Amino acid sequence: MGQQTTTIDSNAMDKAMNGDRLKLLMKLTGQINSNLDLDSLLLDIIKAVKQIMDCEASSLMLYDEDKDCLVLSIPTGPATEAVSGKEIPKDQGIGGWVFTNLEPVIVNDVNQDDRFLGDIEPAVFETRNIICVPLLNEQEEVIGVIQALNRKGNRDFSENEIPIFQALANQAAIAIENARLHEQQKQKMLLEQKLDLARSIQSGFAPEKAPDLPEYEIAGITQPATWVGGDYYDFISSNNGTEVLALGDVTGKGIPASLLMASVRSVLRTQFENDHPLPKTIELVNRSIHRDTPITKFITMFCGELDPMTHTFSYINAGHTDAFHLDYEAQEITHLNSGGLMLGIMDDETYEQGAIGLEPGQQIIIYSDGINEAQNTAGDLYGEVRFKEWLLNHPDYTPQETIDRLIEDVKAFSESDEQHDDITLIVLKRTQ
Repeated sequence: MGQQTTTIDSNAMDKAMNGDRLKLLMKLTGQINSNLDLDSLLLDIIKAVKQIMDCEASSLMLYDEDKDCLVLSIPTGPATEAVSGKEIPKDQGIGGWVFTNLEPVIVNDVNQDDRFLGDIEPAVFETRNIICVPLLNEQEEVIGVIQALNRKGNRDFSENEIPIFQALANQAAIAIENARLHEQQKQKMLLEQKLDLARSIQSGFAPEKAPDLPEYEIAGITQPATWVGGDYYDFISSNNGTEVLALGDVTGKGIPASLLMASVRSVLRTQFENDHPLPKTIELVNRSIHRDTPITKFITMFCGELDPMTHTFSYINAGHTDAFHLDYEAQEITHLNSGGLMLGIMDDETYEQGAIGLEPGQQIIIYSDGINEAQNTAGDLYGEVRFKEWLLNHPDYTPQETIDRLIEDVKAFSESDEQHDDITLIVLKRTQ
């Protein structure tokens, strides 16, 4: 009879406390919703659980999609440091059952429930009873579970406490999603700032202006597919009066490719300052790239040297897409493919130099595969044939006009402003 009186008194006490809990819930909900720092927010949530549920300890387990498990996040209680970050299978334990079934659970004697896995640190903390509810976001998707452990005063948890606990959990889930979104936006902004800086630095590598040579016009451009790219071009005036035109394509895209590109540019410029013949320069660049870059990385490069006095264009093609020599009078395009392997594959590679004379009106086109491999929505390539036909049909353009109109044609063919690969292009034209 005495036991029945205790139960009635306990239930009455719980109902009396619910009014105070409702006021506390409103206060804590406001505090939780105003916090956008995830770590601090999680701590606020589990502290709120201890207050509202009048318990000795609390814990919050969030679902980790990558690991497909529940992760114990910032628990409170005497075993906090020992158990924080512990991974728990999503279908095991009382928390796993709640996560899987999307139903709250009260277990007032954990030793009588087969779902209870046992205390993580039994010497530090012994669990008597648990109330556990799912964390449901605004889309009614479960993102974890939250639980209160050991009701103070050796009392049981009761069913009429579930609505308040679930209300707290629902607000907590929404706050967690908001904090995660805020963190993603913050990280995105930081990344964009870093990428803006990287792009600014990389754009500084491009030549400020094209060389001003009698009887010649030269233009170049590079357009990365992402914020920064692995293509580059350069104009280098040598000590013997020749002008070097270089265009390279590093494997991959983005920041790793751009860093390797910067290294290649530096090595190439340094070697040309030593006044080596073109084949020797490329061999030394190749050795440096092979020595200092991972085996999975390599660079294709076309490097040409124009002698404006003899109108001779000497070149080496190191595994790059063939450059074109355009003879508009004969309506012929010659492929410039003498050279050797791409840079960085073998340290002892030797390179064969090619050469061709330039007559008035003739052009040299050096490009990366972002042009001929551009695709339309049907998956068709812009292709070399279309590229050549376009070039032969526009003999009167200046080099800059050729670049501008060609890129317009490639984008029109692609039927999209989205660029799938870096586009880099150098046009050299003998005007007289």
